[in-house]
Amino acid sequence: MMEEIHKIEGVFAMRMFLPAFNYVCMLILSVITATFVYTMLFAPPESRFSYVEVTSLFILIAYVLFATPIQMVLHRHPEKFRRRDLLVYFIGAWVVCTALALWIDYGVVVFISYKVYLFSFCAAFIYWLLDSAFLKKKQS
Repeated sequence: MMEEIHKIEGVFAMRMFLPAFNYVCMLILSVITATFVYTMLFAPPESRFSYVEVTSLFILIAYVLFATPIQMVLHRHPEKFRRRDLLVYFIGAWVVCTALALWIDYGVVVFISYKVYLFSFCAAFIYWLLDSAFLKKKQS
């Protein structure tokens, strides 16, 4: 009898923490992939590992502060791989990337640089893909 109760408690605890675990896995994979893309696009060849660490920290902060609130709104009507969600993530990523580029004195050239648009799309696509794979349950 006690074994069954412990088994039920274990299943309940696992179900309770599964969404948080899925979110953390999705976030970690998103940060690693986006850091790789960013490093390929923007990192000077002589950059060191500390450059990658700082880049991944900034991407993590951007995902948590900006993408997660958007994600919460989009999860009100969850559908896997909905193109509208990708568009919303892209617009959000582009606004954040453009604001950061202007803030670090990249200049007005940010509006014509294909790299900013490319990275914005890649960051949005990565987050959207992993969000749909890990967190959304309803099939579109």
